[in-house]
Amino acid sequence: MATLTEHLSPEALAQLATVFSIASGGQVRVLSPDGEVLARPDKIEGVGTPGPDQQTVEAKVFVSGEHVGTISLSGQADAVEPVRLAGLMRDIIARLCEQAGQIRLRIEELAAMYRMTAVFTERRDLKEILQLVAETMVNVTDADACSIRVFNEDRTELLRMAAFGLSGEYTIKGPIQLSDSKIDQEVLAGGKVVYIADERTDERVLYKVEAQREGIVSALCAPMSYRGRIEGIIRVYTRRPHEFDWFETSLIRGVASQAATAVVNARLYQEAVQAENIRRHLRLAGDVQKRMIPDRPPQIDGLDVAGIYVPCFELGGDFYDFLELPDGRLGVCVADVVGKGVRASLLMSSTRSALRAHAAHLSDLSEILTAVNVDLCRESELADFVTLFYGVFDAQAGTLTYCSAGHEPALLFRDGQVRELTGGSGIVGIIETMQFRQETLGLQSGDVLMIFSDGLPEAVNFRDEAFGRRRVHAAALDACQKDRSAKSIGKHLLWQMRRFAGLKTRGDDLTLVTIKIRDLGLGNRD
Repeated sequence: MATLTEHLSPEALAQLATVFSIASGGQVRVLSPDGEVLARPDKIEGVGTPGPDQQTVEAKVFVSGEHVGTISLSGQADAVEPVRLAGLMRDIIARLCEQAGQIRLRIEELAAMYRMTAVFTERRDLKEILQLVAETMVNVTDADACSIRVFNEDRTELLRMAAFGLSGEYTIKGPIQLSDSKIDQEVLAGGKVVYIADERTDERVLYKVEAQREGIVSALCAPMSYRGRIEGIIRVYTRRPHEFDWFETSLIRGVASQAATAVVNARLYQEAVQAENIRRHLRLAGDVQKRMIPDRPPQIDGLDVAGIYVPCFELGGDFYDFLELPDGRLGVCVADVVGKGVRASLLMSSTRSALRAHAAHLSDLSEILTAVNVDLCRESELADFVTLFYGVFDAQAGTLTYCSAGHEPALLFRDGQVRELTGGSGIVGIIETMQFRQETLGLQSGDVLMIFSDGLPEAVNFRDEAFGRRRVHAAALDACQKDRSAKSIGKHLLWQMRRFAGLKTRGDDLTLVTIKIRDLGLGNRD
């Protein structure tokens, strides 16, 4: 049996008994439903034990229709005032009990909201989180059911994500297109809650027949808003006429806001997982691509060869390749594919494969590049193209036969001077009928040739100054005059570029091939 002590503490009841006794001039006691004394007044001057000429008036206290206690007031016999006073005291205590119950209920609701917020940070599955929100919403409010819908990607439809207290037939009643739902349009336009007194008759309701069949009467629709953007809408239903008070409305809005945060966090988590998967696949693809770059230079009599490849991202568009040809000849290719990333890496792979395939049975460089150009024009998009330098070193003949297709001019260092190997033709992959012209250069012992992509001269520092060809020439000449190896010359040039650029983020791939002509015993050639 419930008693007043379940609503108010014994100390509070004793204090009330004292105050009432002072106000009435009699003795007020608080009794349990079965007559046990729960509280009596402290000793008060002028108020003592009831005498024979006094009467005792009792007033039963009811809370939510249940008898929880009795107010006993001892006063003058045949007096009307004690009866009125006892009734007044009964009403005051009943109201205090109801207020205490409301406070406890609000505390429990806020505690449930806090626990739910803590769960948001622990769980990652969005549907699981929103299902918990729907259940909590019903448990902490005077509602019978709840449903949660979020917008699709183009924000034209509200998709059901969770429901509690609703039949399966109602939850799959049909789609909710934003253009058809006046209530959701109101929520979205004003960013405020929308109250529906009776879904069975309200003209704004999209599925009135289904609502009547489900027994839904009143509803409150609250926006799930995160930083001004509405991610979805929470609907709270009752199966009786109900007007949500300010606390219920505030609580629903608060939970809806937390739910919106959960939606965004779950989306960000999924995006992070997908991004990490993409990065992992890119790393794997990058490893495959790096295996296409020679891991060591070829050993050719009369030539000292070294290569450097520094991609800007996991997947690069630059590449270099060495092709060991018959009669001790060496084919050297340095290419720069337009763009970066996956698309550039695929075009790089196609270019390398085409070059190797045609160089295997063609000896004329013009014919080789013409065939590569036709392949790329037919297999790639119009915006895809490649700049390329391909040369064949013949150590026995002491010559370099080369063809430059729109690429950075290769550099020849001889006798303390630098010479750009100009000439050539247009880029590869744009015009199928493009003609490519080859050139032949006589080599001398001690010559150094450098073939590189535009990532070297176009490297910039924090003042947005480019490293430039002049600095490339100066750094390479400095290394060549110190009679360094091809590998040492390349590293020196790379170091000078990095010292110039500092920690500035690079925006392009860098490829550099250095070839030093050893003592061939061939004499001088032009």
